[in-house]
Amino acid sequence: MSFGPYSRAGLALVFVPLYAGPVLAGLSNHGWATVPIFALLFLVFIAATRRPDLHQLDGWVSLAIMALVQVALSVGAISVGSLASAFIDMSPLPLWFPLALTAVAAGYGAWRYSDTAEMDVFLDSVIEKLEAFEHDDSADLPAYHPTPSRKVQSALDDLIDAVQSLPDDVRVGEIDPLVQRYEMRADIDGFDPLYDAAGEVGGREDRRIDLALLRFVASPRIQRQLVARGEGALTPMLLLNAEDRAVRAEAQARLTDLLDAGTPMSQMPDPVWLRDLDETYPDEGFADLARKLDRTR
Repeated sequence: MSFGPYSRAGLALVFVPLYAGPVLAGLSNHGWATVPIFALLFLVFIAATRRPDLHQLDGWVSLAIMALVQVALSVGAISVGSLASAFIDMSPLPLWFPLALTAVAAGYGAWRYSDTAEMDVFLDSVIEKLEAFEHDDSADLPAYHPTPSRKVQSALDDLIDAVQSLPDDVRVGEIDPLVQRYEMRADIDGFDPLYDAAGEVGGREDRRIDLALLRFVASPRIQRQLVARGEGALTPMLLLNAEDRAVRAEAQARLTDLLDAGTPMSQMPDPVWLRDLDETYPDEGFADLARKLDRTR
């Protein structure tokens, strides 16, 4: 099972304990006095990931809206727990336990998803899919969170095995034929499972898999399909701050490809983030890329 930050397992690792806290508080009948505490913890998490610009009025308005939403979520979660307590007979938990559960999840989530541009694109993609789901009565949830078919899973397994059989310092020229074969077998359906396999998984990064994903989305046909569904820059933003310099360079190259193709700026990263990366990785071209984005906006 993949534990990448945007895989289902990775998201569950943050969001299940995050919202389980107030549900358990309601289940233990700790009352509504805990609402402000849980709302504050939720706000810390969402503000850390979305990072509103508090130097402008719009940023404060955005923060206020976030706060109201978090209060509503806290009330809703505690209400669910309170209703469930009428049907579930259990010993009340000490108040510190649900608070600690949510606090740890909020802190971990704020750290894990602190790259605001990547999180923005991910959330925008989720919102688009939910809106499509609402307007399509015949749709069902698995259509938007598909499990890879046997054909795609087999192609992915073959690709991972082939890529990991290569030396750790492999060059992209050796990976390209493997990726091209994968594209022929899986097409765009191969993107999601390969994306889940890339980046930090299980506490480590495999540059060979990261490069395979970046070369996969370098295909003009795959790139066009990703842009069409609002996820054009999702892959490069996952890997712009990878441990390996060659991976970072490939991620920058994919952003340049997207700029040249006229990709909507709503899908592109925030230039401020690129300047932050330039401080971390000087002389790697992040500042130049930020200037290109500024000129295009």
